[in-house]
Amino acid sequence: MTQLKWKDAIVKVFEDEKKALHYTEIAELIAEKGYRKSLGATPQDTVSAAITTDINTHKEKSIFARVDKGIYILRKFLDDAYRLEAADNKLDVAMIEKKTRDTYKIINSFGIYWNRELVHWKSYPDLLGIQQVGASEVNFKEQIGIYLLHDGRETIYVGQAIDQPLGKRLKNHTVDRLSGRWDRFSWFGFYPISDKGKLITDIKLDNITFQNLGDLLEAVLIESMEPRQNRKQGNLFSGLEFLQQEAPEIQKIRKQQLIKELTEKIL
Repeated sequence: MTQLKWKDAIVKVFEDEKKALHYTEIAELIAEKGYRKSLGATPQDTVSAAITTDINTHKEKSIFARVDKGIYILRKFLDDAYRLEAADNKLDVAMIEKKTRDTYKIINSFGIYWNRELVHWKSYPDLLGIQQVGASEVNFKEQIGIYLLHDGRETIYVGQAIDQPLGKRLKNHTVDRLSGRWDRFSWFGFYPISDKGKLITDIKLDNITFQNLGDLLEAVLIESMEPRQNRKQGNLFSGLEFLQQEAPEIQKIRKQQLIKELTEKIL
C-alpha cells in the first residue's frame, strides 16, 4: 500500500470506523492498518495538530468536527447527539488547544513503571521509549523532571532530576543505599519531544499557574498511590505517555544466553 499523507490517513481511519475517536486512537489505527509506515516519534501529536489545524483554518467548512476534548469525527458522520454537543461547546478549537498546551506546560512526557532490568546500566544509560507501536524511538536519558522508584507496586522514593538529568540520577541509584530496594521506576519529564525524537531543551516555563502545579502534583500522587478511580479516568495526560523499549545491549545479552543454552543442550 502506498503511504498516505497524514490528513488522508486520518480521513481513511474515520471512513473505516464511522464514529468519533480520540486522536491517540486515530494514530494507533493508522499504524495498525498500515496507512503510514513512517510515523515519526510523536504520531499522536501529529494527528492532533493535523485535525486542529484543519478545523482552525476552515472553521465550519472543515471536514473534521470536535465533539469533546481530544475527540473528533468526520463532519459528515455527525448525528443529532453529536450536533447538540458541538452546539453546546462553541469555544474556538484554537483556544481549546492553547488551554491544553498550557496545562502541559510542566509535564510534557512521562513513563510509568519502567522495568529496571530493561536498561543497560552503563555510566550514562539510555532510557528508550516509544509513544506507540511503530513510532520512532526516543532516548530520555537527558530528560529532566520528577521520578519515582518502585519496589513492586510500592513507591519507595521520589526524587528530582534537575541538576543532573534522569539517566544519571537513576544510574546513581543503582549504586547508592537504594540500590537493592527498587526494580521499577516512573518519571515525569519537563522537556517536550520533537517529531524527530529529540528533546526540546530550549524552552522557558513562563506563566506557571497553580493549575500547572496542581496537575504535576496530582500526576505524581496518582502514580505513587495509584487510586483505582483516578487511573481509570485517563486524566489530562493523553498522548504524553511513552512505552519502555529494551536496551539493545540487553537484547544482545539475552540472545547470547539463549545461544549458549541451546549449544549446551546439543552437546
